[in-house]
Amino acid sequence: MPLLKEETHTQQSRLAEYCKTGVFPELTGVIEDNLHHYRRLVFNIGIDTIETAYPITYRFLPNEIWDKLVYDFYAKHKCQTPQVWRMPLEFYEYCVEKNIQAELNIPFLNDLLYFEWLELEMHTMEDVPYPSFNVNGDSVNDVLALNPEHKLVKFAYPVHILAPTELEGKAGDYFLLMYREKENGRVQCMDVSILYAYILEQLQNGVNIQAILTEADTLFQINNFEMLKEHALIFINDLQQRQFILGSLTS
Repeated sequence: MPLLKEETHTQQSRLAEYCKTGVFPELTGVIEDNLHHYRRLVFNIGIDTIETAYPITYRFLPNEIWDKLVYDFYAKHKCQTPQVWRMPLEFYEYCVEKNIQAELNIPFLNDLLYFEWLELEMHTMEDVPYPSFNVNGDSVNDVLALNPEHKLVKFAYPVHILAPTELEGKAGDYFLLMYREKENGRVQCMDVSILYAYILEQLQNGVNIQAILTEADTLFQINNFEMLKEHALIFINDLQQRQFILGSLTS
């Protein structure tokens, strides 16, 4: 049995569409002079949510371009999530689907939006159980326990280290480690080289440092294992100090 009568559902759908598009609907039993207040309240909440999620993009794009982009999204996109804070994810997906970066000739736009969304997502994500670990283990030969609340991301532009005005001509391979600190919930970002990204990826797969470096010495044609090990252990020690590497995995 439907929860709403068909006519009630129709009226609600028309009102919702009006709040999205601003196109005046055919509604019965309403005071027309008050309708714009519904549109203003709902519209402002949605727009404010998107602008808050993407402060860098919002400041970078000219006002007229940003306004048209957000208004088109709000009017044309049928949001699937019931959670307002997740609306910015659908805004990012909308921009990718519509290839807005090509339309605006901003080749780093997708990367920039995704970077900003990741920071919000990481901050608000549900807590992930931490693994059991031993802080006094062997960091070279043991499998290491990592902060589970993290993402390792590859970008085509260094959106995590440069302002948008500095990104032109900077296409390449860039890697970001983003993680959330357990004690205070702060989101931290680290730019990492392709070598260190490889090490992190293998650590995620449960490979120990000794095996990782043995493979990396050949893969990256370094041919100097001791030098590679020295630099890698400095990197590992830094991640331990940052409490991203927790210790040796015990289970």
